[in-house]
Amino acid sequence: MNRHDVADQEVVPAQFIAFGLACALGLLGGFFPPAVSAIAFKLADAVFITGCVLVAMKLARKGWDLPAAGYTVLSIAWGVFFLAKDFRRLDVGNDIFASAFYFLLPSLVLIVFYQPFPRWIKALTLLGLVPSLTELVLLKSGTGQAYEDVVRTTGYQLIHLVSLVWGAFFYWQYRREVRQARRSASEAA
Repeated sequence: MNRHDVADQEVVPAQFIAFGLACALGLLGGFFPPAVSAIAFKLADAVFITGCVLVAMKLARKGWDLPAAGYTVLSIAWGVFFLAKDFRRLDVGNDIFASAFYFLLPSLVLIVFYQPFPRWIKALTLLGLVPSLTELVLLKSGTGQAYEDVVRTTGYQLIHLVSLVWGAFFYWQYRREVRQARRSASEAA
């Protein structure tokens, strides 16, 4: 077992836990009192970014450079969301939120270059662009301000759900590889 295989024993479950925790906090954070909700959403962002970095590291080690770059750029996009929450009540906050699309577009497109993903995961990944693009169009056109919060929340929650699917896929893939390696080792013995 090489060092990368040993590291995957920690990295793969850690990314799954990170995406799961971020998803739970991102989906359930609105049910808390406002002060606690703000903390839950910021924590969800920080944990989501951590999951993206862990996946980027894993994929880069395996030679999947384009998807690894996608997860890296996605962590930058999510940093924009993290920052925008501090400016939410100001006009500039809406611009910051909408500007995240410029990072989401290349990140999600690069992520779908991960060939082991089934088509439905790739489609779900690209679907994550729709709310952010919609928000950008609404903001730049000056229409639909009443819908911005709904669109923003939908996009935020959709990406969290997609990340949970990614995390589960990578964990399932890792467990399958471990079982195959054990089976091969026992057959060779």
